[in-house]
Amino acid sequence: MTASNHQILLVGLGEVAQSHLNALEQIGGADVVAGVDIRPRPEFAFRDHPVPVYQTPRDASRRYDPDVVVIATPTPSHATVCAEVADCFPAARILVEKPAADNLHDARRVLKDIGSRQPVDVAYHMAFPPEVAWGLALAQDDEDRLGVPVAIEASFADPYHDEFASVQQVLGNSWIDSGINSLSVISRFVEPVSRTSLRRIGEMSSSVFEAHIACLAGHSELEALILTSWHVSDPAKTTRIRYSSGAELIMDHTAVAGYLLQRGQVDAIFGTDRSIPRRDRHYLALYELWLSKGQRIIPQEVSLRLHELLLQPANDA
Repeated sequence: MTASNHQILLVGLGEVAQSHLNALEQIGGADVVAGVDIRPRPEFAFRDHPVPVYQTPRDASRRYDPDVVVIATPTPSHATVCAEVADCFPAARILVEKPAADNLHDARRVLKDIGSRQPVDVAYHMAFPPEVAWGLALAQDDEDRLGVPVAIEASFADPYHDEFASVQQVLGNSWIDSGINSLSVISRFVEPVSRTSLRRIGEMSSSVFEAHIACLAGHSELEALILTSWHVSDPAKTTRIRYSSGAELIMDHTAVAGYLLQRGQVDAIFGTDRSIPRRDRHYLALYELWLSKGQRIIPQEVSLRLHELLLQPANDA
């Protein structure tokens, strides 16, 4: 499938929708024909052209039959909206914002039940940006020199502490919102297998969580430590992978940069300019894979596993 003449419906027109729109404007043949939002809004613009807005997918279906539907509503609504979209547009490819739901039952409903009838992908925008693509290529090309991963540390933080109540309604908590980002990045390098622990640290309003994930790299076992937080001054998202050779691969997802440390020295470096904002650059890479190349973002079984690691009850860990 190529990116020619894709008719796209965007459901949910909040802040994250703008990143989808900015990325889609750079994808040849992509055309956002309509939007859906429960808030009264007469229209919005795509490539400087006005786009009509409807209150429900059913309302939009009376005028449009898109082949692609992007769901960018608040996380707790994903499953309900996805079911309505599937009912209205059974032939469409669906892209739902990450995570697919804020509970395991609804995540399985989206990915397994609806996903068995039509293509449903999750917008793992942190798993495919330039710094991750660079790190993965470097690790694969230098596998003999680097060895196998032996430990992973990931820290994903956003400054949502001062607006905790409102953000909580949209995103849940830092683990639900950012844990899925970290898990998706880790899954590009190793196979996450089980969650051995998950605990909240400090006050609920800080939304700080620590998780330990058992992983496999070939036949070798390793542990990934993930820290998520909403109690910071500025966004900070970093994944560090240590290899059996002693080398460390560091991916700074906020700076869209990467470093390889070998024997205490910088052995390789990757960086980008500011011509495209960081989040837009991430979503552009996602759409180039999913829409331009027509590929699945992550296999269904892997996506299900990531949501199980994210959403399984804490007392099962």
